[in-house]
Amino acid sequence: MTASAGPMEPGRRPFVMLGTDQGLSSGAVVCMAQDQDGFLWMGSENGLLRYDGGQSRQWSAEDGLPSASVGKLLACPGGGIWVGTLRGLVRFRNGRFEKITLDGQPYAHSVAELALDRRGRLWAYTFKGLIRQKEGLAFETVPWATPDNVYGLMAGPRSGAVYVAGQHGIQVFGEDGSMANWGPAQGLPPKGPLLVAEDGKGRVWAGGGASLMMKGPEDPRFHDESSRLKASISPNGQPFLDRDGSVWIPTQNGAQQLDGELLDTARGLPFRWVRGLFRDREGALWVMGPGLAHMLGRGRVLNHPLTRGDSGEVVWFLVRDSQGRMIAATDNGAVRMEASGPAAIPGTEGTRIKGMAIDRAGTLWMVNTRGPTLWLRSGRTRAEVAPLGDLGIGANSVFEDSRGIVWVGGVRQGLLRYDARAGRLVEDVPRAFTGSDQLGVYEIHEDDRGGLWAGCDGGLLQRPNGGAWTFHAGNAGSRVRGMALLPDGTAWIHYEEPMGIARVRPADGAIQVLERRTKGWGLPSNMVYGVRRDERGRIWVSTDKGLDRVEPALHVGRRDGMVNEDCSISALLVEKGVVWVGTSGGLMRFDSTGASAPMEAPRAFVMQLAYGNRVLEPPFGQVDPLPYDKATVDFQVAAPWYLNELDVRFQARLLGLEDAWRDLEGRRVHFPALRGGRYRFEVRAALAQGPFGPPAGVDFRVTPPWWRTGWAYGLALLTGTLALAGVGRVRGAALRRRSAALEDLVAMRTRELRQRNVELSEALGNVKQLSGLLPICAHCKKIRDDRGYWNQLEQYLSSHAEVGFSHGICPECASELFPDFLQKRDRA
Repeated sequence: MTASAGPMEPGRRPFVMLGTDQGLSSGAVVCMAQDQDGFLWMGSENGLLRYDGGQSRQWSAEDGLPSASVGKLLACPGGGIWVGTLRGLVRFRNGRFEKITLDGQPYAHSVAELALDRRGRLWAYTFKGLIRQKEGLAFETVPWATPDNVYGLMAGPRSGAVYVAGQHGIQVFGEDGSMANWGPAQGLPPKGPLLVAEDGKGRVWAGGGASLMMKGPEDPRFHDESSRLKASISPNGQPFLDRDGSVWIPTQNGAQQLDGELLDTARGLPFRWVRGLFRDREGALWVMGPGLAHMLGRGRVLNHPLTRGDSGEVVWFLVRDSQGRMIAATDNGAVRMEASGPAAIPGTEGTRIKGMAIDRAGTLWMVNTRGPTLWLRSGRTRAEVAPLGDLGIGANSVFEDSRGIVWVGGVRQGLLRYDARAGRLVEDVPRAFTGSDQLGVYEIHEDDRGGLWAGCDGGLLQRPNGGAWTFHAGNAGSRVRGMALLPDGTAWIHYEEPMGIARVRPADGAIQVLERRTKGWGLPSNMVYGVRRDERGRIWVSTDKGLDRVEPALHVGRRDGMVNEDCSISALLVEKGVVWVGTSGGLMRFDSTGASAPMEAPRAFVMQLAYGNRVLEPPFGQVDPLPYDKATVDFQVAAPWYLNELDVRFQARLLGLEDAWRDLEGRRVHFPALRGGRYRFEVRAALAQGPFGPPAGVDFRVTPPWWRTGWAYGLALLTGTLALAGVGRVRGAALRRRSAALEDLVAMRTRELRQRNVELSEALGNVKQLSGLLPICAHCKKIRDDRGYWNQLEQYLSSHAEVGFSHGICPECASELFPDFLQKRDRA
């Protein structure tokens, strides 16, 4: 059964404190503004700061600021920021401070209040009285006898009037040039109010201390509305007109939205005393006090720890009672959320409640996996053990269908039906139904046609309206823990194992998987704890990484203010425009109204170009050429986005060096030792996995070294040409000399060859060749010549070859011819 939401504890808004870790000064932030580019500006006693998201840039008197004490900031309609300081009013635009003139003369005195009227003119309360912008930086004194003590200055969003609050009461300057004064005759206190503000309905609010008054557009007098205040108005506080037309009042104990919300320490604000508030264009609220607090989640997230302390309870299930009060099942019993805070249901303390249901008789059923089922009967204040016998011990879930039948999903005993007449549980689907000796049943749901679905061990149980139960088997060993039924007869289911979610159609005893969503494909994690469908048909999934909407994609996690990303099994309740998630650290309420609007990619900016000992900031204009020996270049980039700064991702490229985009790890880019040439640095930004926005760029040029310049190349070419010509002439002369020497050598060698040829010819003429057969006498060894004469052998050879002869005698002939001589020689 369903019920409209009833009164409940307000919960805690998630805040994060910003300070020096984010680059802010140690001094307290006293005022804020946002320029046309989306950057946040903060004024403090230590100067002016621009917060780029995770980093900041500070200006002081050394940078041209008239005074380091900045008390007021307003965005200029034409771009830039108006800065009110202790020593003058300036406009910061295009990287420099511009001083105003008052009645044609320079102005360098204190500025206490600033306001912009509907025409875009700036009004200021100063040391010289009330002044008003004429045009640009020229201001004029407003013809009015300004009293000594002025406390507040504000322009009305509906009437267009400008209000000045002080000891005199309230002075009203109409758009038509008229003036009026409201004082005690109009119901104001004799000493006047400390602040004044007009809301979007045209109501004028004035007050100070514990007093608050209001005057409607048609009322002649102010009415006392002091009972609205929960604490005294801060003496130095400034009212804030929110974008919805409501007015916030800073108090000594938080910030109070008239006709709206109260932010104090019990509701998550990190401090008590509030000076002022500001809301950026993404919808995030900033609260200034002893520190600077940034509300996460754009006001969509409320955390309920369900305990009096900071440590939250583990929440397992959620249900509303007949009065619309939320009841949470926790590790320490059932807790009802009252306007005064969480209240434990007596009789459930110390019991882990895993599932709940309220039947049409008003009985609250509470089951747990290890003990008996508990009842809280209608009209009773204390829970008791339900008399259900052994079957009522150990259950995963409980559900009442449209016919008023209560079903209990057992841990092992199958699906049980409560027989109201007999007052007992019966086994409607016994444990042996699926062929196993035990059957665990988990979430039970009813479709639009009155059919019942139940997740169980091994798959799904399904019973059409008026039909019988059927088991549809899933993957072997799988457990279907939860589901979201769709009108087309399919369902998104999730398993006990980390498998993401699957859209399935039960058919022929099996589960047919039609599509899946897993990690990286629509989900941040495969460990799913709950899946539900809202009134618009969108699917919500709780995981161990937070809450997700499948399409259009949306993620809510710790950085968005979620109390704890570790969600609990089945602790997911979707109501109209609101999603409730139970976690291991309490309960989160997420307002999904308007969360479908797609987020545009943030615009990227180049904030610095640094090389050598120089640092350039926008506007860059024409960048002077960078010397080659100082061409190591660093860029700092930013994208003004403050909802979740870690969601912003950057890509950059340096045209002239690379054409492809590359992801950046941080907000600084380093390019070492660039070569001479023309370059263009470009950066673009995106949110998470969304599309990238338009790129921002800076053009610059690096001068090459002198030996790589054009004139150096020309000189080198000319020198080379002349050198080649000189070498040519030298080589020509050398070649000619060498040719002449070679010619002389050849002539000499030719003469020598000729002489040798003559000598050889002569020698050859003297040579007589011996060839063929020589006729020789067999006895005397004479040789016959060509004329027929017989010649001695030595004579013939001497005539036909260049040989001579010497005569001797061989030993054989000597022994034959002179034996006696040889004998005498031997004896001697």
